[in-house]
Amino acid sequence: MATDPVVELVTACKALASRGCDTGIGGHVSLRDPGRDEFWINSFDRTLGEVTVNDVVKLDHNGINVLNDRAVSPGWEFHAGIYNQRPDVNAIVHTHGFWITALASLCRPLRMRHNLCTLFYNDQVMSPDDSFDSIGAAIGYASTIIIPWHGAITVGRSIGRAAALHATLEDMAKLDVTLDRSDAPELPEEARLPLRKLIDEVACYLEQTWELMIRQAERHNL
Repeated sequence: MATDPVVELVTACKALASRGCDTGIGGHVSLRDPGRDEFWINSFDRTLGEVTVNDVVKLDHNGINVLNDRAVSPGWEFHAGIYNQRPDVNAIVHTHGFWITALASLCRPLRMRHNLCTLFYNDQVMSPDDSFDSIGAAIGYASTIIIPWHGAITVGRSIGRAAALHATLEDMAKLDVTLDRSDAPELPEEARLPLRKLIDEVACYLEQTWELMIRQAERHNL
């Protein structure tokens, strides 16, 4: 049975909050309506952990709210832009998670210091700033874009995959930033792609992580 997209979006918001990506007003999660040039997105005046089905709006690609009169983040523009540019993307997550923001403040990509970091190997890019002109030009076919001094965006073919990738980025950013001034080596180049395939395609890590995130949100009554 198909999942109600609004319920699915709320679940993603609460699941991200359970993983520490809910640091205040401003994070947003969206889900494409495959039958229209429209997408669902959470309203601007609630943190991710506070979002309910009553806090979800639906925008067309011109930013017109076709569902209700709730305010949305000015960041809606990059959601519309990415959906227009990337037909393979069905969900987008943007947060200012503490460790993601710490990494963004270093103005560099995630370093390969853990096997899970390989999920971002050859699949992360930097944007010069947070305008869609910059994000759209930078993202290409990557799944993760880091915005200096701001935060990060992850995209996916499903909302579960985009959310799980984002939670993994928060975890790996914590490790990377903690080790920033150390001599900790990165994974050998030749090990990165085989590890990525093992973790993603064989172990289905992101799908398993999404299920875990849902359980964690339920345990915290989010």
